[in-house]
Order: sequence, then structure tokens, then C-alpha cells
Amino acid sequence: MLKGARLLMTGLTGQVGESLARILAPHNEIHGLARFTKPGSREAVEAIGATPIACDYTSGDFTGVPDDFDYVLHVAADVYPASMDVGVQQNAEGAGLLFNHFKKAKAWIYVSTTGVYWDHPDAWYRYKETDRCGGSTRITSRFPYGTSKYCGEAVARTFSRLHNVPLTIPRLNWSYGTGGHGGLPVRLITQVANGEPVNINPDWEFVGGPIHDSDMAEHIEGFFAGATVGGTITNWAGDDAVSVEQIVPWLAGEMGVPYKFNETREATAYPRATDNAKRVSLVGPCKVKWQDGFRSILRERFPHLNLKSPV
Repeated sequence: MLKGARLLMTGLTGQVGESLARILAPHNEIHGLARFTKPGSREAVEAIGATPIACDYTSGDFTGVPDDFDYVLHVAADVYPASMDVGVQQNAEGAGLLFNHFKKAKAWIYVSTTGVYWDHPDAWYRYKETDRCGGSTRITSRFPYGTSKYCGEAVARTFSRLHNVPLTIPRLNWSYGTGGHGGLPVRLITQVANGEPVNINPDWEFVGGPIHDSDMAEHIEGFFAGATVGGTITNWAGDDAVSVEQIVPWLAGEMGVPYKFNETREATAYPRATDNAKRVSLVGPCKVKWQDGFRSILRERFPHLNLKSPV
């Protein structure tokens, strides 16, 4: 795990950034850059042991923001941009402005998404880093995000070359864990526990690779070490591909409760299983199996349930 670093992070007010900062903060000097407009958000960052820095990096105004950090971990993103223009401004132009200010860093991580890939007709296809990109066209409400993040990758790669700063671009899949809302898997757990129907699309299985935040935190050091000028691109997902259609009955069995599916063609994402050979070569295999990670969350968030299996 990364230790002894002076680390600048974005996105600490979100699920992924908060989770990573919570794990890394005891071992590093972390500074979290965000707008901090939501009441209590600054105090929440301080509570996990990080130093808040108020700044809207998309404005390009870095007045008073120090630039002497060892590493930069850029997690923040506009996940639901209102339009393509907004997505590009937030996720691409913003990344360039940020990179230009923190160009003294030894290495950078720009967290992207497996949503950058062009849709493959096979729901269980494992996307490779060399596959066609451009974002999903089957779920138009998500199209601006994946496409704008791909634009962001290009911007980050360009500034990496301009400033000779090594860069890694991990394309994140289904993250989950302790921070924020906990990610898609935690939403599924909550729905099943509350007896709510889970949306599925009748045209395809919803497949992904859940990755626990403890594994993600372990990978950060290797991503910085494996960074290259121009960008090292890798998938960032758990080792096992699994579908929502498989997870939900498994969860119900663990909880001893019934489950319900609701078929709708308005499901908000397209399947993204990944080929993880590149990531394994950089940081090794994941340690937390999705079943064990999910059981840990069940114990933490629903202690009143009499679970089938011990953690």
C-alpha cells in the first residue's frame, strides 16, 4: 500500500474518493480538493484525516492552491452530465486544467470508466484495453459520461506528454465498500433487504466485475509505479465477472428473504465485464471475492439479519 506520500486527491466527497482516502489517510498526507459547497462536506473530509482544499478546478482558478505534491489521484467526475458539452467541460477540460496546475507531481492517476468502451453484443464479453472506445450507444442517458471520460483520457495523456509526467488511467468498473452510498452492489443489497424490485433489462444480462475498496487502495501504489509518460491504460475491476441477475438471488439466499425483478428497457447501464490481465500484471490479483465483500457489507449495514454464511 502507498505510504509516506504527500498526495493530492479529488473526489473525496464521493463514494470512490471517500473510500480510498479513508484507507490511505493513516499512511499518507492527503489533501482533498473539492468545491465543498454541501454543508458538512469539509468536516467529513477532515474527519477521515485529510486536509480540505476549496477549489473548483473546472474554473481554472487555482489561487492559493499549493502545487508541491508527490502524486495526484484524480477521482472526481460528473457521472450524470446534463449534456455532452457539460460532460466534456467537467470531465475533460477540467482534467487538463488540473493537470496543468499539478504538473510537478512524480506521477498521476486519472480514474476513468469502463463506460468508455463501445457496446459489444455479447453481455459476457470481457473488454480489453485495446477495444474500440466511444461510450455506450444503447443507453443514451449514459452516453455523455462514457464519451466525456474518454475525452478526459485524451486530455490527460496530452498533458502527461507536454509536462513529461508519468500517468496511469485505470478504467473503473463496479466499485463498492465503505464510502458514501457504497456503490452499485450496496444499492442492490439495500433493495433486496428492503423487499424492493430490482430493475433488469430483458434484452441483456447486466454484467460487471465488483471490486472492493480495500483492493482498490492496495492498487494505488502499483498504478503510480507503473505510470508512463503518455499513459498506462488498464481495466480496474474485480477478478470475477457476475451479473445482477446472479447477484440478487444469491443475496436473497444469504438474507433468507424473497426477491423480485422488474423488467424495463430503461435500465441505466450496459454490461461491462473486463479482461483483467493488464491490471494483474501491474498490481496482482484481487484479494476480496465479491461474495466475501458483500457478506461484510451485509454484516455492517444490516446487523439484524440472520445471515446464512459467516463472514
